[in-house]
Amino acid sequence: MEPTVLMKLKGYFFLYLLFCGAFAYGQLSDLHYLPPLRQGQNNAAIQQQEIHLSTPETTTFTVNVYQGTNTTPVTSFNISNTTPAVYSLGDGNNNVTLVNDTNTGVVLTNSGLRFEAPGGNNFYVNYRGRSSSQAASLTSKGRVALGTSFKWGGVPNLGSHPSKSNTLGIMATEDNTTIDLFGYDPACEFRVGSDRAGITADTYQIVLDANESFVFETYIGNAPTAAHESGWIGASIVSDKDIVISNGSLNYGREAGASNRDAGIDQPVPENRLGKEYVFVRGNGGTNGLTEFPLIIATQNNTEVYVNGAATPVATLNNGDFFEIPSSNYSSNTVGANMYVETSKDVYAYQCIAGASQVYTQGLNFVAPVSCLLPDIMDNIPDITNAAGITLSGGVTIIAATTTDDSNIQVQDGSGTVTLPASSPVAGTTDWKTFYIPNLTGNVSVQSTGPIAVGFFGFNGARGIAGYFSGFDTLPNIDLQITGTNCLPGATLEIASGESFDAYQWYGDGALIPGATTSSYNATVAGDYFLRVTRGPCTYDSNTIQVYYCNADIILNKGTTNLVVNDGDLVNFDITVESRGFDPVTNLQISDVLPFGLDFVSATVSKGSFTYPNWNVGTLTSGELVTMTLVARARMTNIYLTTMTYTNTITNSQDQTDANITTDNPSVDVQVNLVPPTTVITNRRITYRVKRF
Repeated sequence: MEPTVLMKLKGYFFLYLLFCGAFAYGQLSDLHYLPPLRQGQNNAAIQQQEIHLSTPETTTFTVNVYQGTNTTPVTSFNISNTTPAVYSLGDGNNNVTLVNDTNTGVVLTNSGLRFEAPGGNNFYVNYRGRSSSQAASLTSKGRVALGTSFKWGGVPNLGSHPSKSNTLGIMATEDNTTIDLFGYDPACEFRVGSDRAGITADTYQIVLDANESFVFETYIGNAPTAAHESGWIGASIVSDKDIVISNGSLNYGREAGASNRDAGIDQPVPENRLGKEYVFVRGNGGTNGLTEFPLIIATQNNTEVYVNGAATPVATLNNGDFFEIPSSNYSSNTVGANMYVETSKDVYAYQCIAGASQVYTQGLNFVAPVSCLLPDIMDNIPDITNAAGITLSGGVTIIAATTTDDSNIQVQDGSGTVTLPASSPVAGTTDWKTFYIPNLTGNVSVQSTGPIAVGFFGFNGARGIAGYFSGFDTLPNIDLQITGTNCLPGATLEIASGESFDAYQWYGDGALIPGATTSSYNATVAGDYFLRVTRGPCTYDSNTIQVYYCNADIILNKGTTNLVVNDGDLVNFDITVESRGFDPVTNLQISDVLPFGLDFVSATVSKGSFTYPNWNVGTLTSGELVTMTLVARARMTNIYLTTMTYTNTITNSQDQTDANITTDNPSVDVQVNLVPPTTVITNRRITYRVKRF
């Protein structure tokens, strides 16, 4: 049970990330979608709910609110900078923002909300909800939330309680939209009505019309499994037309074997809106590392993660993998400390944060990359202390460019001008600094002479909220496309929009390509490419695009950390197989015939099935990477030698001809040493002790 005697202090300290890479992203928009979500038990996470509408525009304009597929507004509001609005909702599982059992795992026509300004005016939409012990906030990302490829995000949900579950809400924007969910743990189950395991397939497809929605839930309850705790993180959501998603957990905990919990949800953007450079600001959690950490989700194979400017990555991730960066990497253990994270390829960045040292005070934020073209004004966060009728203690976090003097950053709240505290330098970069400003009231605005990212937080006992309010709509959207043959040879990479910049530099597999300094590039080698462009003082990175060979190219790699072993030891062989061809490879089989002297023990595969010596992979799509760990026992086969070397080689067969354009590494040598017997001499006997296995 969640503590009832101790007050739970949770501040969702919303963190706001910057990025000097490609990003077109904004909360300020003329159109917003809020897909419905699911809490494990009615009112257990969220009961009272309201939606705040605000705008920097001084002239009053109309915002229409639509529910589900209804073409007639359910209500309308007239808002301006000085007159924000509040849309109150029904409590708990109202089947609009939060759905009940009956409306989980089915197509919905009357759930989810759409906010639209018919005059094209820009405004913010911030959802706030609370119960007796929890609270949450979700800020819509506007038009830039629309896309066709996403990853399900959140943090591992540990422990057990009847209310613990994880959720994904999807809303379509066009008729006949096909959406596929895949890449989750095969043991992960999803609710359909009262059946918590109504969906058990390894992939799942739905078809939605415009403004229809669908809600997934992985229910933990009192029977936690690894698949339901974290097997959904990094799952792919891919559609053929634009959709919007929201995700997270209502409720989730961070302590194995415990019932503590809190609410954490947010709305991410599609994969083509992500970046490679992030700044995180620490909350007020304890020093045990359970509630204060960033979580990175890779969107491509071989994604390296670097922290605080280090030369060595803390992790290398494949597509869909996630990594929790330990809280020890923050600049200190105090509130307002920061962390700088760079990645070699675009990633989703989430943050687990806490309002107090107790493990049950955690919250969740989706964070954005940093950019030197962030806007220089945020106006405004409405009624910062209000969380669906509860008065909070509120404040803001600011990330600002170091080139902007502190005196040129002005914060206003309901009481007037706020005195700015001293800034904190960001570990690992000289470009950014951060501020933590508590105890604000009323409508809050921030103005600067340089780029800023602003978020808010608030807490009252057990309840806390946060919201990210800085827009990114001024940033260029540098989406790459492939022209020509669409595969190698003959593929050309270029900016889809045709937008021009002052300078260009192409990168292949993370490395600078010498001389590739024009707006297009004729690739010759399959791999991951991105373009770094410069406009004025700012540099941006495009999305990463994958280029494949027209012919099939299967890359085999085999290795082991057990290069030298003793007679009788186990040897772990690690095998990776990747396709670099444009078309799928079918009926792929990997054969691993062990040499005499290496005895098969076991094998674990990420896809397909294994019956010694054959790994039946099946179909391998372009860019897909699969793995196998094979365990063998080494033994000496010649009693007259003290050491022997065995070579283990894997081979592949498939329907297509492997062009072998990329060099394989299919073999590994293992040295086996004889373990001499131990001689024991007693008064009447000589005993030889030999190793047995």
